[in-house]
Amino acid sequence: MSKITLSNIVKNFGAFEAVKEMSLEVADGEFLALLGPSGCGKTTTLRMVAGFVDVTAGRIHFGDRDVTDLPPNRRDTGMVFQGFALFPHMTVRQNVSYGLEMRRVSRPEIEQRVVRVLDLVRLGQFADRYPRQLSGGQQQRVALARALVINPHVLLLDEPLSALDAKLRHEVRLQIRQLQQSLGLTTIFVTHDQEEALSLADRLVVMNGGAIEQIGTPEDLYERPGTPFVADFIGKTNFFAGRLSGATFATSCGLELAVSGNRRNAGLLGIRPEKIELFPQAGSGEAAEGNTVSGTVELVSYLGPWTEYSVRLSSDRSILVRQGNSEAMRSIDVGDPVRIGIPANACFLFESDARFAA
Repeated sequence: MSKITLSNIVKNFGAFEAVKEMSLEVADGEFLALLGPSGCGKTTTLRMVAGFVDVTAGRIHFGDRDVTDLPPNRRDTGMVFQGFALFPHMTVRQNVSYGLEMRRVSRPEIEQRVVRVLDLVRLGQFADRYPRQLSGGQQQRVALARALVINPHVLLLDEPLSALDAKLRHEVRLQIRQLQQSLGLTTIFVTHDQEEALSLADRLVVMNGGAIEQIGTPEDLYERPGTPFVADFIGKTNFFAGRLSGATFATSCGLELAVSGNRRNAGLLGIRPEKIELFPQAGSGEAAEGNTVSGTVELVSYLGPWTEYSVRLSSDRSILVRQGNSEAMRSIDVGDPVRIGIPANACFLFESDARFAA
């Protein structure tokens, strides 16, 4: 296994700078996710690590080995692509053994390693089938087996679950995480799906416009986003523009909210929908001290484990509230007057950002 070190790597496509002086360390055996919207540079970064895209500037090391100028076949990486990239005219066994044959591994060893890895991904009984005879989840596991059979030092996953339906995505991502942990593989996973990233990765790297926006554990980034972009991209956030004065944030829509902590020049407040308390106007219960606001429910959306409420606070402002359905059984419906409580310690404070002001 290998630690991966990216030192000030840059990738330019003509005049366009796709990746901007990016430095990053991935620990030996770590599962790291590169997360961000389309065009943020995450796939280009992964392909530079794999060797499929040349680096414009900077260096890439696997452990103490500089691999910046090495071709992909000399980097000891296993790659799983978004579209599986299986050979349709080859059986599962042939697809998985192909990389070993190219490395001139002996036939007995190929057979042993293929059997072992197919058992690992629970596909031993499908060894003689062709890709067209497999489900999408099974094809993805074949692609994973093909990457693992060469005993890579580094596993690279390029949105490997995007072609699967929701149920299969959940099943396969659990299998990927279990395999990665059992093998101790250093892994970089590219996705734009925040739920996948939060559930799989030891650490997340949120990218925006070719640069790193924030690095941290899933809990760090969700509970303590460093920028409005991160707060907005990972999960849902209600934003209020305004001005901080002492421990009070005066919003541009007329609310005055108590907040904990202090950030100089704060001009934007964020609050997660599930952190907000919801009470019928005439009901009992205590809302968050100092931050009780009245409103009217204008939309109710049932989402299985959650119910989301859009609450109108004024003629030009509403707020999203999300509650677990054990809490939501209060017969609150569209048109009902309600009280909401915004806990002071659940508010994020940021500098002004016109993209998120409301």
